[in-house]
Amino acid sequence: MESKEIRKDENDNQTIARRILLVTAVLSTIFGILYFVGLMGKLLVNGTIHAQSSPAISMIAACIGILWDVTLVILFVALRRRIPVGRSVYADLGVVFVVLLASVSTVNWYVQLTLIPRLAGSGNAAVLELLDIHNLNSVMYAMEHLAWGLFFGLAVIFMALAIQGGRIETWIRGLLIAAGIMSILFIPGYMTANQFLMDLGYYAAGVILPITTILLAIRYGRA
Repeated sequence: MESKEIRKDENDNQTIARRILLVTAVLSTIFGILYFVGLMGKLLVNGTIHAQSSPAISMIAACIGILWDVTLVILFVALRRRIPVGRSVYADLGVVFVVLLASVSTVNWYVQLTLIPRLAGSGNAAVLELLDIHNLNSVMYAMEHLAWGLFFGLAVIFMALAIQGGRIETWIRGLLIAAGIMSILFIPGYMTANQFLMDLGYYAAGVILPITTILLAIRYGRA
């Protein structure tokens, strides 16, 4: 009797995890598409994805950044519940690194959302330049790309190693590993001022990650 109750509880947990995974995969896809649209908007209007946006667009970007970070943590935790015990250590490492990503990135975007507008009106240009995420020489720019470069790269690579299955899972694994490698390459690109390597990280988040989360939504929507 007790074993039946344990199995029922586990089945219930798996069902809840699948539903959460499906919802967060869809939400992450939406945020990724919005991020990609923002990049393409900058490219078309200013000729570069690194152009400074208007204050209103920057506020919207900060809100999307925070929501995306939180969504990815929930997505990875739910995906961890779908991983077999034999490969769970990889999934655990994926969750650890995505939590590090979200911890750094959400603080960063919260500063952009709340503190930067106040500093912009105070006339303290030196502090503003140090904290402005859009300034390539700022502390916040370096922190954001530590999060989305190193931590995101390791998170998706470890989660890819945990995923097993058929054709769609093979695609998901391959895309996650590609996104991870491209994101990690941002770090040496930033250190050597190599713009090509730096841009790989943007397209990993704005192109490969949304495609991957679409596939995750399809995979667990079928279930």
